[in-house]
Amino acid sequence: MKKEHGITVLILVLLWQVLSVVVHNDILIPYPIDVLQYLLQIITTQNFYQSVFQTIVRVCIGFGISFIIALILSIISNHSKVFRTLFEPIQLLTKSIPNISYIVITLVWLGSEKSVSVICFLILFPIFYNNFLFSMDNEPQELKDIARIYPESFFELARSKTIPMLIPTILSSSKMAFGLGFKVAVMAEILGQVRTGIGRQLHIARLNLDTTGLFAWTIVIICICFIIDWIFNQLINKKSNGG
Repeated sequence: MKKEHGITVLILVLLWQVLSVVVHNDILIPYPIDVLQYLLQIITTQNFYQSVFQTIVRVCIGFGISFIIALILSIISNHSKVFRTLFEPIQLLTKSIPNISYIVITLVWLGSEKSVSVICFLILFPIFYNNFLFSMDNEPQELKDIARIYPESFFELARSKTIPMLIPTILSSSKMAFGLGFKVAVMAEILGQVRTGIGRQLHIARLNLDTTGLFAWTIVIICICFIIDWIFNQLINKKSNGG
């Protein structure tokens, strides 16, 4: 974290402290020290790690499936105009449906436990597919000319040229998609009232009017998203530096 970022966080915490003193109502705005104590308390429990693990697993499943299918379909679309034309209505449909509609419909069809990963897949797939296809559409003309001069099989071309060319797009898209998928998964867990997960803990805190717990678990989500961003930034920087 940069020094400027630390200063911004400190200012936000000070504002939070001032607001909590002015409001003086834990149900509305808890004190930062109370949230910190709550956070230190829950991270020593087994339930904390089970909740975080279950949510991350659900996100990884949806993320992985959407990434693989989007990569395959985008490569096929790039090589086949017929397939691309046939798939365009589905592409537009997936981009147009609101996220909340995905969540509600999937919960009705599959129930709470099975739906979170499916919801992540439905929401993340258009991001991957559109970004991959856009990147391939903007492939340098020199590479296209080389592919025409030295034709290769579909699979060999994908392995040797297309996928390596997509690495920067894969990293940047994955960074955005994983963070979004994590937040969507928590939302789906809350609406679906799953048995275990971060969304479950937020739901319980809401029912009990435990705003301190809500703030603490929100900080957990922020920290996880920050770690995810940091990991992908390291990978992107490594790739940019020729790693």
